[in-house]
Amino acid sequence: MTTAPEVRRLFNVTQESRWAFNGWFGRRDEVVALVMAHECAAVERVTAEEVEAACRSAPAPRSPGVPDWRPRFPFTLVAHHAVESLGRLPTWPEFREFCAADERARAMLWTPAREVAASVGGAAVRDRVVREFLAFLRDAHVRAVLRGHGLDVRAHPLADLVFGVDAWVDRLLLAPRGGPRRSEALLAHAMPPFFFVDLGLGSSRSGSCGTGSSGSGLHARPALDRAARRLREVLHPV
Repeated sequence: MTTAPEVRRLFNVTQESRWAFNGWFGRRDEVVALVMAHECAAVERVTAEEVEAACRSAPAPRSPGVPDWRPRFPFTLVAHHAVESLGRLPTWPEFREFCAADERARAMLWTPAREVAASVGGAAVRDRVVREFLAFLRDAHVRAVLRGHGLDVRAHPLADLVFGVDAWVDRLLLAPRGGPRRSEALLAHAMPPFFFVDLGLGSSRSGSCGTGSSGSGLHARPALDRAARRLREVLHPV
């Protein structure tokens, strides 16, 4: 299990990261309270096969959604809350049902989404939420495959939202989403140092979400297997 205090002790270690954390924590709002109370346990038991099944259950987004919608509660927090509350990774229909029925999820996502849909249309909001759901699944798939290779890969909303860390194993900071290393500006001067790792996944998508939509597939297993072997060689050199 991974807790917010553990994440804070691990990453709140440079002047830059302390500034970031103190500025965020000083808001003292409901998002801060929920993130700091969140514990990741069920999400660390999710298997690659469960992610693949959830991905196949999701519809194809037909539009960019509502790109300028900035919900007060980040989607990663809603998704983590769903996984921990259910004790497992939900499929897309199960996630929708959970958000409609669970009091906290309804306040974080269901009600704000309905309010936005009243002005821009339900289809656009649905497509935005589907895209966020698929992005969460892609990250979960990377972590699950790496864990299947014996790597103790962790993730937590606090690490993501404040320190820019998508996932980590020991002192290796991983970027399943590719692109700029969000955490480098905050953690480059940490001692002992963190190491920023490019998994080399590039655009290796298998299309296994079954949606037929561009860019919504999971990373191909051979690419993930190669990444896992490289990480094991770094962590456990012969």
